[in-house]
Amino acid sequence: MHVRPRLLALTAAASAMVLLTSSPAFAAVIRNGEASQGLGVFEGVECPAPGSLVTSEQTDGHARVFRYTKAVGMDRCESRGIKTGGSAYTFRNNSTYWIGWEQNFSVVPGSGSDFVPFQWKSYPNSQQNYPVLMTVGNGMVQLKYVGPGEVWHTIWTREVKAFEWHRVALGIHTSDSASGGWIELYYDGIQRTFSNGSTRYTGRTWDSDNRPKWGAYDRGNTATEIINRVDRLMIGTSYADVG
Repeated sequence: MHVRPRLLALTAAASAMVLLTSSPAFAAVIRNGEASQGLGVFEGVECPAPGSLVTSEQTDGHARVFRYTKAVGMDRCESRGIKTGGSAYTFRNNSTYWIGWEQNFSVVPGSGSDFVPFQWKSYPNSQQNYPVLMTVGNGMVQLKYVGPGEVWHTIWTREVKAFEWHRVALGIHTSDSASGGWIELYYDGIQRTFSNGSTRYTGRTWDSDNRPKWGAYDRGNTATEIINRVDRLMIGTSYADVG
């Protein structure tokens, strides 16, 4: 059977198109951490009894969420890192990560007290224990940059009330040089301006081996039970992945 050259060319093009469209698309989303998947999305849990980390059904428009309960007398109830493919995910230096989640607090401490619902934690820390973290207290939610030598900078502040849901999308470009890293923040879908007058804050954002932590860490006053509900947890390489 004789096949004309033009027909051969069309057949080859069609075959190439089938291969192209059937290949898996590149996904920039590193982890979809919806609570419906259970606690296995996390690398570890640090939540001593009688505190607890569970998934919980909600009746306020959020289906199933992670509920961190820091008990009275305890200083923390947190999750540590994430897993992908059943193994702990390794974050790396000189890389860009976007971390998104929604949070809802049972209490917003008044004057003289606060707690930490999120840390970009160093393991082990050598110069920076937590280069980036969030605090809740004095009626405010604040984003902090903590430079080498435990030098704290409040880079963003906003009023917050108990039992409000708010969406956080935090961009971190990792670098162990003094000016190589950066932080960006979207809060409730709006890019926020930092204390330096810019939407990007520059600093050292990588210490040794950094991982995200969510929950409630009470930095001194352990007399209050704190519940932090976390929903729609996402990690990717761009804001579009997590916003």
